[in-house]
Amino acid sequence: MKNLKYVLIIFVALTATIACNDDSDDPDVNPIVGTWGMSESEDGITVSISVTFTENNKGTMVITASFEGETETETTSFTWSTSGDQLTVVMEGETMITTYSISGNKLTITDDEGFELVLTRK
Repeated sequence: MKNLKYVLIIFVALTATIACNDDSDDPDVNPIVGTWGMSESEDGITVSISVTFTENNKGTMVITASFEGETETETTSFTWSTSGDQLTVVMEGETMITTYSISGNKLTITDDEGFELVLTRK
């Protein structure tokens, strides 16, 4: 009876481990899906950007700027798609095509003029 109890405990533990496996390794989920952000301060101005890409190819960008105790926040919705290393974003009726790469927890977006925005996965 004791052996059956231990076998049952091991079975439950293995089942829980398999069931709780991280779904981020799902090959059907685009690696850009998630929330990414950055914050930078210079000359008393702090700017924070948070970008969320959802699985349904929609997203939200929140930009917060703070200066001398005043804070302004702007939220914009967008749609997105990827093809190879190209990221296409349609925001407020404008289409932007950029190059993107993901390395570890860093997302780098580069526009056609060479400007890079580096965001960290939240």
